[in-house]
Order: sequence, then structure tokens, then C-alpha cells
Amino acid sequence: MQRILNLEGAINLRELGGYPTEDGTTTKYNKLLRSGDISNLTDNSLSYLKKYGLKYVVDFRSEDEQRNWSDVKSDFYQIYSDPVYPLKGNGDKLADAINRNNFSYLGLIYQSVVLDKFGQRAYKLLFELLLENDEPNKSLLFHCAAGKDRTGIGALLILKALGVNNEIITRDYLLTNLMYQDNIEIARTLNDKNGNQDINKMNMTKGDVQGITSVFDAIDHYFGSFDNYLDKALNVDKDKLAKLKRIYTE
Repeated sequence: MQRILNLEGAINLRELGGYPTEDGTTTKYNKLLRSGDISNLTDNSLSYLKKYGLKYVVDFRSEDEQRNWSDVKSDFYQIYSDPVYPLKGNGDKLADAINRNNFSYLGLIYQSVVLDKFGQRAYKLLFELLLENDEPNKSLLFHCAAGKDRTGIGALLILKALGVNNEIITRDYLLTNLMYQDNIEIARTLNDKNGNQDINKMNMTKGDVQGITSVFDAIDHYFGSFDNYLDKALNVDKDKLAKLKRIYTE
């Protein structure tokens, strides 16, 4: 199966199936997709996604982004508005408290997202929809504009919950750099259309390993373990976690 799906009108669209977990299982194909902007999907792309089984589309972009570059609507999937920004809590202060000047710009932003109550609300909805997506041959796609930061955090949280190890999670995250290395114009277009300075800077910043490790450091520091973060911040207790693994691994 292909990991990178070069569908017309989609940016940085990737399959999350086929990753081994520490439980000895593998993430299922045709269940999870991560992506950047999908506002220009063509009829051929929609036909592919219908056969793929797409049922849920989770949009992490801001309300302005969603209004100005709306996802293509279709009768076979439902779009869920789930903005990660603007952060409204004290995630930035919590991130600063443990920074010690050791993390990159992206690392600090990512920490703020996972520690902020509004950011947590966004990923809580993602996991609610993941648990709802329990029909065979039905899939969920989550996305932002570039498919790197807001989407990257979502992919990190999902894969970690399913038992994928940190090295593989990091490799999946860094694939975005490969997707953009030969297409600066796409990155510039994304930069121009996200009317927010922080998001602009993020879109034009290459993904780095610290972006991933900083998230795990923040979660461990404030929650003690990743499972405790799932439970306390995202309302995914051990029973829901077991259900997630039944749905998305084999």
C-alpha cells in the first residue's frame, strides 16, 4: 500500500496504516488519513476517497481558513469543524515553565497546543470521532493547511495511543519535509492564505525532531505518562483506549 497519496487537489495527503506497534499489532490500512488543504479536490480524487471509505473529515483550521478555503463537500463524508487555534488558555506559560531554552520554536508551539485547554478540546473531539468510526471499511481524515503542525500533533497523539513507538512517529512526522522540499510554491501559497503570523511562520518552518520530543516531554512533565494525558486531557480512559486499538490495529 502507498503511504503518500498523490490525489489531485490535496496537499501532503498520507496513509497512516502499516505501522507496527509495541503490542505486536499493525495499524490498519484504509482507516486513517492525514492531510493538508483539501479545498481543491477533483472529481477523480473524490471518487478515490469514496472507494477508500472516507466517512469523517476533521478540519483543524481556524474559522477564517475554513470560510475562505472551504473543504470540498460530498455526500459520502461529513465535515467536522475542529479549530486548534486560537489558543485560549495558559498553554504558553506552561510550556515556558519547562522550556529551559532547550526546545525549538516549533517545540514551544507544540507544547503550548497540547497543554492548552482549547487545544485539548480540539483533539478531544478528534478522539471522539475516532471512537465513533467503528464500522468496517470506513475511514477518517484529519487535516489543517500544510498538514504539518496541527495535523502532525494529531497524528502523533493517535499513533502514540495505538502503541507506535516514538522513532516511527518521528519518521512519519518528518515525511512532511520530504513532501515540501521540491515545492516551495505550495508552502508559500499556504503561508499567504493563513492570515495569522504564528501559523505563517509554522508553515514555512521545517519539521524537526524536537517538535516531537518536546510534546512527549511536556506531557510527561505535567501528566506523568501519556496514558494519563489521554485520560485527563482528552477523556480517553483505558476502556476507550482498548476500543481504539480494536478499531485501528490488527
